[in-house]
Amino acid sequence: MNSKFLILPLVALTVIAMMASAVSAQVSPSYDPAQSTSAIPDANNTIVVTGTATERVKPDRVTAAFAVETVDETAGAALKKNSEKMDSVIAALENAGVQENETRTAYFSISPNYNYTEFGAQELTGYTVTNSIMVESSNLSNVSEWIDAAVRASANRVDSLSFTISEEKLDNIRADLTQQAVDNARDKAEALARALDVEITGVKAASLFDLGNPPVTPLSLSLATDAAAKSVATPIIPGEQTVTATVAVVYEIG
Repeated sequence: MNSKFLILPLVALTVIAMMASAVSAQVSPSYDPAQSTSAIPDANNTIVVTGTATERVKPDRVTAAFAVETVDETAGAALKKNSEKMDSVIAALENAGVQENETRTAYFSISPNYNYTEFGAQELTGYTVTNSIMVESSNLSNVSEWIDAAVRASANRVDSLSFTISEEKLDNIRADLTQQAVDNARDKAEALARALDVEITGVKAASLFDLGNPPVTPLSLSLATDAAAKSVATPIIPGEQTVTATVAVVYEIG
């Protein structure tokens, strides 16, 4: 499975409600998903519960985008200036430990610049060339050095910086979290069954909810530029991310 393992609670509640209607023709009108403790008795001798397991995980992948933007009177002059600066940025990143197979072009453009007269006429003033490269790596230790080196070498934009958890690492924790979520659901079902004075006789259906990684975290250019100018390493802290597994289980009762 390519999707990662963070869960959107609202999506989970919506699908749980759909599961409940699929196995029951009648659900208590007083049930409110937003206020529920994730246990739903119904008229067809089933109950539906959710189980959740959470773990704090350190990311093991970093993605950063470094851009050079240049302006000149002609497209050729702006391109030449940009190419020279980007060559310097790439060389600086490689000297700072970035491997050749960890970089790729993320974006490139040449666009005209115009001034507009008070009568709405266009006046060509020059051209802007933008070239952005993406660094994708499992080396989280040298990110600060990469940023400082790129900025000192003429990168004038750090467009994005994100830390993510690889599929390989998620695979290592997925089975354990799923089992914990199932155990949590079973505990809730047994508690509800005791309160209703019924017994659980089997499992009718189950679903595992599984969704994406955190969004990209932007990096302020002013932070990187100021740190580089003062020869102080830009402070970058990957932190930890919360990985959550949620299951919905329909139990038969008798």
